Amino acid sequence: MINLLKINSIKIAFLLFIFSLILRIILFTTTYNNLRYGAAGVYGSTSIGFYFNEGLTYNDNEISKIFIIPNNYTDNYLNFHCKNNRKTLEQFLPGPAALLVILWKLIPFYNFLPYILFQAILESILIGLFYFVFKDYDKYVALITSIFMVLNLSVIKRTLEMGDYYWPIAAILVTFIGIIYIIKSNKNSLYLFATGFITGLILWFNSITIYLPIFISFMIIYYYRCITEISYKSILKKILAYLIPIIISIILLSWFRFNITGDYRPMRSQIWHTFFCGVGQFENPYGIKSKDNEVWELGKKLNSDLEKSSFSTQCNLPNSPYEITLKKEAINFIRKCPHLFIRNAFYRIGIMISPFLYRGGDFIPSSLFNILLPIGIVAFILWFSGMYYLFRRQNLIFWLSATIYFYFFATFGWFCVVGRVILPFLFINAFVYLFGIKYLFLEFKKVKFNVSINTES
Repeated sequence: MINLLKINSIKIAFLLFIFSLILRIILFTTTYNNLRYGAAGVYGSTSIGFYFNEGLTYNDNEISKIFIIPNNYTDNYLNFHCKNNRKTLEQFLPGPAALLVILWKLIPFYNFLPYILFQAILESILIGLFYFVFKDYDKYVALITSIFMVLNLSVIKRTLEMGDYYWPIAAILVTFIGIIYIIKSNKNSLYLFATGFITGLILWFNSITIYLPIFISFMIIYYYRCITEISYKSILKKILAYLIPIIISIILLSWFRFNITGDYRPMRSQIWHTFFCGVGQFENPYGIKSKDNEVWELGKKLNSDLEKSSFSTQCNLPNSPYEITLKKEAINFIRKCPHLFIRNAFYRIGIMISPFLYRGGDFIPSSLFNILLPIGIVAFILWFSGMYYLFRRQNLIFWLSATIYFYFFATFGWFCVVGRVILPFLFINAFVYLFGIKYLFLEFKKVKFNVSINTES
């Protein structure tokens, strides 16, 4: 019977993988065949340069030719190669361009098709693994959550997009599946090393999860020591196995970024611009909206010297005058309007708990806000109910979920919340909501049973 259940679980996981991949291929070939992040052209051109042994360099003429193409799977980008007037890749991380070149060496389709297929296959594998790992906790919740992941158009669009926005989603899935499986199954440190290695690689694509491993490490220490009570020596061995590949990856990435930009920070240089995009999400004393051009105009008002420059030029500079100007004003904003700063943080945390409350338009159409508001309130209640149920019944899932949530609350609650911040943990939201429904259903049955007993007595 046990073997039969295992076979059935493997079959279900495999079917989820197949259906997920087929759906994404169909959507890619029929509907979402030209999804490109703003840097897609830069990545494509940089891959051309890398392919011809010219390093991580791009050419504006190549970018223009790539963007003329009406979809992501036709033409040969190598035909656009321009040897002269190449620029060094500075603003963006090198992961997508490097992966595209590797895939070009393996698959002779010299466009964005191999990259997008790779993302679709990876996501489909992770969905199958999610069901296989979490079915032991609740097979119905695991299956419904997996189906939600298969059909979630918001994430599918990121998967079928040429860019770097899918990779934080992969990072959270790898972490969530990997840590639960390793601890639950009592796997050795090699599994933690593998999870850390994959996490470290993803940082070369998108770095919004760069500090998450620190949070995860504290969670692992707490769980192993306080719940399972294993020795500190064993815990240290596990933590080092997880962190060493991540630390090496960050050091290498920082060294790479320093050689390119003169700054060790392994991430893009638009922190304070994004901060004011976050300020613009709600009522503010500057009267700005959460738009790049409005924040840029604010920067020029604060520093007239910026009139001589452009937004794109400032974005390519580490510690640019634009960023320095906005940083000073951000400090002034926090000092002068602490109530707005705190209010905005609570609003953002509420949005992360219940994304139906988000009005940004890049995740859920803002025109649907009034329709979805009641659902958003219900989801808010379900989240707290689900987290309480997990705390009482599924300790490991609770602590890992709480750690991931706390990371995003702490790093983005004060900063800025947009669709690409919410999407990485959206599957955890669905997972928790379903456990919330389960908890309320069990409580309802308990109350109903008690009432019937009292009535009979």
